[in-house]
Amino acid sequence: MESYGIPRATLRSVTLERLATFSAKNSQDDDLDKLLLALRASGNIFTHRSKAPTNGENHVKADINGHALPAPMTANELQVLLSLASSVQYIRQKSHAKRLLDQLGTCLAVSHQHRFENSAYITELFPSPWEVVSEKLTLAILDIGHQFTDLQAIACDYLNKYLESLKEANKSLEAPFHFISVFPLSFSLHGFISAFMKRPMYYSDPDAQMALLNATRGLFEDDMLLKLEESMSMLRTSNHSSPSVSIWMTYRRNYRAIGKVLGSLSLRYSYMEMVRHIAGLYVLKGQPEEICIKDCYLDTIMAQSRFVPHIDDRSRQVLKTCCEIAMGGISVIEEGLDYVNMSSSRQRRVTFALKASALEVLCIGNILEEFPVDDTVLLLENALTDEDQIVEEVLISRIFKIMALLCKKNSDIGSSLTRIFPRLLVRYSTTLTTIQTGTVCVAYALHYLSEDAVISTLYTFANILVLERANSPSNNRAAPKTVTSNGLQRVSSMGSSISLISRSEEELNIIYENVIHALARIMQGYGNPKMTALTISVLVQKIGRVNDFIDRCLVLGLVSLACSGTEREFKSILKLYSRLSSEAIARGDKEMADAVLEAQVRIAKNMDTKNQYYELYLRTLLIDIASKGDVRDVDHHRHKLDVRVPAEEISYLITPLASLLPPTTETRFATDDEELLTAFRNAWFNMAVHGYNKESEWVLKHANDLEVIAWSSPPLVSEKSSNLFESELDINTVLHRGSHQHDMNEQRQKVLTSFAPAGAVPAQIEYRSLTFPKLIFLSAALLLESLRASAGDCSKVQLYFLDPSFRSGETSKIISGIANEVMRIYLQKVLAKSLVPMSPSISGQLRELLILCCHRIQSVSISAFESANKIIANVPSSLCRKESLFTLLELLTLLWNSCLDEDVDQYSPRSIFTSAKTKIRLELSDSYSNRKATLKMLHGSASKWVQLAIDTSPLDVKGLLQSYLADMDDFRAFGHVSLGRSFAVDMGGRISFTDNKLASIGHPADVKVDTISDFLTQYTWRQIYRRGESVVPGEHDENTVAAYNSIKAVLVSLQDRVSKKRFVSIAELREGLLRTAEFILECKKYSAELVHYVVHIPFMVFSKQSIKLGVSLWLWLLNEAPQLQSRILAEIALGFEWSIRRREGLYSTAHDLTPVLNLKMEYAPSNKEEIMHDARIAVNSFAPHLYVVEMLASHFQSSKFQSLHLFEIFERSLRIALLNMAHGSYHPLVRQNRFNIILFSLKLLEGYSSLSSQRSTFFKNLVLTAALTWFSKPPGYPFGGNRLQLKSEFRLLLDVYQRVKTLRVNGPEKALFLDVKKELLLQFLSHEVYGMSIWLDPLGFVPYRELKQQIPKRSFEPSAEMIIVAWEIDPGLAISYAKRFKRPEVEHQLRQLVIADTIRAADVADALPYLIDGQVKENGGSEFKYLLFWAPATPIDAINYFMPNYGRNTLMMQYAMRSLESHSVDVTFFYVPQIVQMLRHDERGYIERFILETAKLDQLFAHQIIWNMKSNAYKDEDSTIPDSIKPSLDRVMELMISSFAGSDRDFYEREFSFFNEVTSISGKLKPYIRKSKAEKKAKIDEEMRKIKVDVGVYLPSNPDGTVIGIDRKSGRPLQSHAKAPFMATFQIRKNVKTINTIRLEGEDESESMAVETIERWMSAIFKVGDDCRQDLLALQLIALFRNIFNASGLDLYLFPYRVIATAPGCGVIDVLPNSISRDMLGREAVNGLYEYFISKHGSEDSIKFQQVRNNFVQSMAAYSVISYLLQFKDRHNGNIMYDDQGHVLHIDFGFCFDIVPGGVKFEAAPFKLTHEMVQVMGGRDTQAYRWFEELCIKAFLACRPHAESIIRCVYPMLESGLPCFKGETTIRNLRDRFALDKTDKEAAVHMRGLIKKSAESLYTRGYDEFQRVTNGIPY
Repeated sequence: MESYGIPRATLRSVTLERLATFSAKNSQDDDLDKLLLALRASGNIFTHRSKAPTNGENHVKADINGHALPAPMTANELQVLLSLASSVQYIRQKSHAKRLLDQLGTCLAVSHQHRFENSAYITELFPSPWEVVSEKLTLAILDIGHQFTDLQAIACDYLNKYLESLKEANKSLEAPFHFISVFPLSFSLHGFISAFMKRPMYYSDPDAQMALLNATRGLFEDDMLLKLEESMSMLRTSNHSSPSVSIWMTYRRNYRAIGKVLGSLSLRYSYMEMVRHIAGLYVLKGQPEEICIKDCYLDTIMAQSRFVPHIDDRSRQVLKTCCEIAMGGISVIEEGLDYVNMSSSRQRRVTFALKASALEVLCIGNILEEFPVDDTVLLLENALTDEDQIVEEVLISRIFKIMALLCKKNSDIGSSLTRIFPRLLVRYSTTLTTIQTGTVCVAYALHYLSEDAVISTLYTFANILVLERANSPSNNRAAPKTVTSNGLQRVSSMGSSISLISRSEEELNIIYENVIHALARIMQGYGNPKMTALTISVLVQKIGRVNDFIDRCLVLGLVSLACSGTEREFKSILKLYSRLSSEAIARGDKEMADAVLEAQVRIAKNMDTKNQYYELYLRTLLIDIASKGDVRDVDHHRHKLDVRVPAEEISYLITPLASLLPPTTETRFATDDEELLTAFRNAWFNMAVHGYNKESEWVLKHANDLEVIAWSSPPLVSEKSSNLFESELDINTVLHRGSHQHDMNEQRQKVLTSFAPAGAVPAQIEYRSLTFPKLIFLSAALLLESLRASAGDCSKVQLYFLDPSFRSGETSKIISGIANEVMRIYLQKVLAKSLVPMSPSISGQLRELLILCCHRIQSVSISAFESANKIIANVPSSLCRKESLFTLLELLTLLWNSCLDEDVDQYSPRSIFTSAKTKIRLELSDSYSNRKATLKMLHGSASKWVQLAIDTSPLDVKGLLQSYLADMDDFRAFGHVSLGRSFAVDMGGRISFTDNKLASIGHPADVKVDTISDFLTQYTWRQIYRRGESVVPGEHDENTVAAYNSIKAVLVSLQDRVSKKRFVSIAELREGLLRTAEFILECKKYSAELVHYVVHIPFMVFSKQSIKLGVSLWLWLLNEAPQLQSRILAEIALGFEWSIRRREGLYSTAHDLTPVLNLKMEYAPSNKEEIMHDARIAVNSFAPHLYVVEMLASHFQSSKFQSLHLFEIFERSLRIALLNMAHGSYHPLVRQNRFNIILFSLKLLEGYSSLSSQRSTFFKNLVLTAALTWFSKPPGYPFGGNRLQLKSEFRLLLDVYQRVKTLRVNGPEKALFLDVKKELLLQFLSHEVYGMSIWLDPLGFVPYRELKQQIPKRSFEPSAEMIIVAWEIDPGLAISYAKRFKRPEVEHQLRQLVIADTIRAADVADALPYLIDGQVKENGGSEFKYLLFWAPATPIDAINYFMPNYGRNTLMMQYAMRSLESHSVDVTFFYVPQIVQMLRHDERGYIERFILETAKLDQLFAHQIIWNMKSNAYKDEDSTIPDSIKPSLDRVMELMISSFAGSDRDFYEREFSFFNEVTSISGKLKPYIRKSKAEKKAKIDEEMRKIKVDVGVYLPSNPDGTVIGIDRKSGRPLQSHAKAPFMATFQIRKNVKTINTIRLEGEDESESMAVETIERWMSAIFKVGDDCRQDLLALQLIALFRNIFNASGLDLYLFPYRVIATAPGCGVIDVLPNSISRDMLGREAVNGLYEYFISKHGSEDSIKFQQVRNNFVQSMAAYSVISYLLQFKDRHNGNIMYDDQGHVLHIDFGFCFDIVPGGVKFEAAPFKLTHEMVQVMGGRDTQAYRWFEELCIKAFLACRPHAESIIRCVYPMLESGLPCFKGETTIRNLRDRFALDKTDKEAAVHMRGLIKKSAESLYTRGYDEFQRVTNGIPY
């Protein structure tokens, strides 16, 4: 083994140690027995001394005293012994530990007697084998005692036996002493004590400590040490060449090598250290064991802010003994002090170290009050007056600490310390370590002294700096002598005057430096800001008063104070450094300049980024660099040489700045602070101005530092700047330095030369066209990016294209040239291996460039592609790392997903795409065409790049591709597309060009050859080995049974938890089921039982993830274990049936959409996230059945010819599914699930034509009936913007249509009307797919035209006969048929059916209009009796049934009343205006009763009714003309108010009192109408201060929230000629819905809706003089449209704010938050709306702009359609608002329906769509405008089914007296605008025509001009 460099002894010892460790860990008694046997084999280890034989046998060795010596221990035995000792820490069993303790304890007792054979192993035991053995054995015994408390007493006994053995051995020593008898004794004791010093905490019992101290104390009080010294003397005088002497000389040298002086002194010091550790345990009581060994326990006490000792009486006795031992040790030293002074320096150090330890023990005794302080002080005084002791570093440092701690007991000791320390500094050559310790101790002591004493100390140090060399009275300004009472009188008076007499210049400099250093450190440690500031002031004042050296020392001394003071002091020091540096450079004082430089560097190096002053210092340095050379106009004609001065000043700031910033090997500094970023840029600009370029002397000199600065510098452009050259660049003063005409040409030439050497830019660039600031900017950019490239970063230069100015023209060419130069420099460094230590950074840079390849800005992307190409072409291996290759693959996936968004969420494109795997964050453009182009380019480039990498390193790259595929932390069962993974598989099969064999294969028969089979084989093996070994060794193996029991226990536990509704994570479920599936495949014996669990548990959980997991496992088992097919499918069918009967998923109606008019209407902005939250929950609920049906349908096709039994399983599952279809969900998103089952059923019919006729007929009828159930719901449009889902459903329905069309219906089946059902279903399907085709492409109608080829329109014609069939199946189906196919004959037939068989229609509320046919006679017909149990109507329908045209039929009114009462107050609350109007016709009191009863249930409803009644009581705003309804209103109000009692009454009075207080301000403002706004505001503020906010009050316009505060100064008068409206701001507390999204590892996102209480400030307008009822109606209808759009999942935005009419001509209007009118924008001198969007949200290619543009489009489309339908007029720029998210909002609806401003129809356009609005959308040929058109059409189509409901909201208001109504004409015009007579396609064409008519209409422009001229409203 030696030939391999491993000594045999070492190898054996290592092996034995491992064996011993193994036996200890595993409690292997056999191994322990073998090891112990090896010890006992020779028997000599345990041999005790006996008298040597006297019979003359000479073979037995004896010592000088005649004692027999044991045979020497062999190396083998010694290795076994030490191995056993080392294994103790791993012992787990007590019995094992006891056996080992007995053996080791016995060995320890005789360890000092051991003799050792000479061997290589013995020489490795350093410094001596006796010490190593004793130490190891003692440590082992201590460890056992600590680990096993029951064995502690035994362990102590063995230790005591050892000490007794030592005593006996010592007594047996007789002169003359032999080395073999004395030295092993000493060495062994050294080892024993060393062990205790390493484990003092293990011997923490006071009794055991006392026993140890007494035993060892006895040893040291005996004559053992004298015998040792005598032996040492003999050794020194012996013949060193003698073999019996040389070995001991070797040991002596060993001890000297480790700093020990072999002899009694060293042993006494070790003993004192043990005593110190024991005493120190009482200082560290309660501390963790690992920190219980300290070099100085006094440091621990000083570090604790409050030290509170807790020791008992036994411990006090131990501590007292320690102090006695310490005093004894000091006494010995004091007695032999003369001898010590004459001894060697090594011995003196040990002696004074011993004294230091003893003093520490005494100090601990002082602190714990076990030793008198005065006695310690006396000892300190003796030491401090001895020059030999005071120069000893260890001793004086310990004395400083003791004095610092004792000043707690007596502050005079601290005062003495503050006087002693400065005198020691000037009288002795004190070491730096001593100074540092002294400064810490003085700083500590100052905390216990008065402020005067602290100031005195400060000036004592400071005055040393100005002392003269001769000691004169004027120089002796040290603190006067103070006689203390603590025994330090001699010390206090020692050298009462500080003198520097007779000092050389070198000594003086050292003293000055030490004094400054000490003072600064003291004040830094003291930490008092006031004293720090004073110290800084004193030191600064000393600058320039003595000499240059002191000045430099002061500069460096201020470093430690810089960061410990306040920000003010820190800034003052930095300012001082800046001034001193500039002055030094100006006068050529290099030493001072270098000193300042060093100080600045020290500050920088002492800071990290978390330091509170880090950014301040960084900013200061950058600003200093940028400010150099900043001269006034009068200095413009400075000499050329002066230009070098700023450049040199800058050079002195480069190193500190580089020291402050992270090195290039660490993460760069990053910040969002725009001021700091600007400072970075200005610094580089100024360097360029002053001649810094790649070839300049300054750059060459400071290249490394500049690279560090460049590493953390931001690019010189900011993405926030839309046009840097036109704004920031031209006004930047730094860039204009040197641009004056007299030297501009010279500067220009210097700048141009910076481009020339490397050919950074094309030669044809016309530089003369560039201004000087532009040239400086470009020069700075070249310098910065070149240095950054040299530092290893080439990926920032592309970011310059973020600024639009660099994307075209001359500057674009220059930036491109700079990018080329940067790549040249970077690649030159890489290829020259200059960046080898940073080789991973090459792939890191490639990663950054690959990400930039996907940048939303094309110029950035193109430049990044070019750079990436260069790197990969030159260094293909850069793609052979995970960092870069995985990034490329993930980018492909992310880009694919971004393009998929066009089909998944068309109108709300995501901007941010992230990858958790590679930590990528992409910000992409909203243009899908740009995304597709980028994907195409990246995919093409990726193929070339990866192929190049494969050609270079084929095995490595393919291995990485396999790792990428294997690293699937998410669980994708099926149906998931990942382009990155698909690409990885494709590239994994590519043949490497370097593979000569495979590359030579031709293409026989034009078949492409690849290695994908080999690639997948290796990948498969990887997956197998990742899964681990088989869980089952064999079917009948006992381990198999154990594995089965284990798996079943897990499954039973899972099943139990799921059944009890406890949470089970998908990861836990996956782990359990995967393990089970694997077991099933490997062990068939238990498969049947386990299959049940594998199928049943996912069904029990019944979530999207659980069924997805289940389907994957079931398919795996079906494919791998065909024999289990029947069992698995039967279990799946059982689970499927179980879920249907439990009404899960598809068969649950929990997620069905509530009809729009039955929903609670909200006055709130559209919230797409809330809508999609509900949709996602619904989809996740339906997904399990979708997965199961798809899996069954797939497996049916693969197994339909295998067995009739399987067919029976499929047929039963489908039969149950179809039978329950009528009870399933009717959510729009469940259509795919339903028709998947229908399609599966049709396939089953086709696959088994031999099915018996009876069963076939039954099943056909079941399929047709189940399919028709979907159409029994009211017709609607697809939900949401998921075009991919819609396309899928479109194809699905077409497939169903074709299969139904070809479905054969025989003669007997016709008798059952199956042929008619089939025809009816075909008509419904055709109508459905035609509607979907319009929705898919509402502009081009491409799917519609294609559909006409497959399903000609003429192929289905609705007829009266078909509605009869539909009626027979389901009345709801018949009503749906009539609504879909609007034909007079169809509606007439339906009316006849309803009248003839009324009771069948009673469950369908929508059937009622066909019964009453628009009017009802007062008595009605017999069929009206069914109204008593007719399904409730919607609230608005019920309200309309109280109208006179329904004949006041009693049954009708009862039905209407019942319908109203069936809805919650939250729903009817919305219709308060209509309910109040119905009092006009409430002859029978139904409405009155409803109002009064509802008011008792809900106070908010009552209040709203009261305010509405008050606003309708009069026809005019001045309340002079009462309305005919007033008496009814007054009566109902009086009854309502009188019915209030208790808390309801209190609430009413509080609310109306509060509201009246607020509105009364308007009346109090009337005298101020003609006064200034300031006077009006003052009056409002005065009145608002008087308002008291009572508990629970609210604003009428905000009943959902309570007012908790008022902004008393928010009052603002509004413009009015005769009235006094005003605006005020209130603090509102309300509950809002929030969506909490949680993603657990490996699971889909989990969402929950929560209610959160928030507080916000809201403003309201209190209007006077305007009838708000019309605005109220308009906003009510907008809220209704909002619900209609939400129900369709449309990406449209509306904000129906609240308006409440509270009295005639009075009302409260909510103020739209964070919004501004277009009128105000015009008054703010904004050129146009597009310019406003650019200035507020960034350039057009910024993410923020694109997001707000999408918001603009969505809101613009919604308001455009509503504006047309409700005919909003007066749409001038004062009535159109824009919020901070880009939404357009309409306000002020004074002109709508049939009223226009001035009675003249200026606004002939359907709605307002101006040129600037089109411009914001990018023009008419853009994606945004196309979305606008599509959304307008979809909004219009979505509204049409609800047209009559909208009309019924308006109809009751016709008699309200609102000016917007012209009777029935208004209703007729409103209905016409919905174009109900048109088909969907015709309606889409109609709406697009309205858009074209509105776009940039001259009428709109004319009206805006009219408003500008007449009212001064700009546009």
